[in-house]
Amino acid sequence: MNVHFNQEHEVQKGDAYKLRGKTDILSIIIYYYRDEERMKNLWSNKKEFSKILSLVMEVEHDISSKTMLQSCAEYFINFTSVFLIKKSSDFLNLFSEINDINKRILFMRKFFINDLVSDKIIFSFLNEVEIIKSIGSYREWIEVPIMIRAWKIITTSNDHEVSVEKIIPLDLDLDLDNSFQEYLLSWAFEEKKLSKKGKEYFRKNFEKKYKQICSIMEQNHPDIK
Repeated sequence: MNVHFNQEHEVQKGDAYKLRGKTDILSIIIYYYRDEERMKNLWSNKKEFSKILSLVMEVEHDISSKTMLQSCAEYFINFTSVFLIKKSSDFLNLFSEINDINKRILFMRKFFINDLVSDKIIFSFLNEVEIIKSIGSYREWIEVPIMIRAWKIITTSNDHEVSVEKIIPLDLDLDLDNSFQEYLLSWAFEEKKLSKKGKEYFRKNFEKKYKQICSIMEQNHPDIK
């Protein structure tokens, strides 16, 4: 493979987007495998980057026996997640050529479970309701970053200082599953982190679960009210 990515190669690669065979995908994405400079150069052309990411997301992921194709695909996803995405609006460019919602969902899940993606980026993203909704089918992936933020807040906050809004983004008007909200509030309540108003919100909206936890806590610690 030539070191320089010339115009002729770009045209050939563009034609290859129409092909769906594993060999064809590998011949395109292997060019970027473990090559920081090429990844960054490709990132400067967001439309081209999005097309190649679409191919990457066609690769079967998370299986026991890893092939070279899967290694190249995982590298592309991981490098993009950790080193290229710096702000929430980057996702709009990232998906500009990806209309398949399943590919978007898969990438978002992989992005958020990557331990090298910073809390700062995740927390900032959760304030961008328009971007969240623009990506699409957010109920299929939004619980992951919310869980990450909730874990950080619950484990680092003092007792009785966590408001509901800190762990559940109520102000964003997202359609979140009730059982998921109940789980987060239960978690914070059991850890004694919910504020007074937070406990009252929990009691009013999830009374059955609230009473259940209170009963267990009283049985285990009858001296604690």
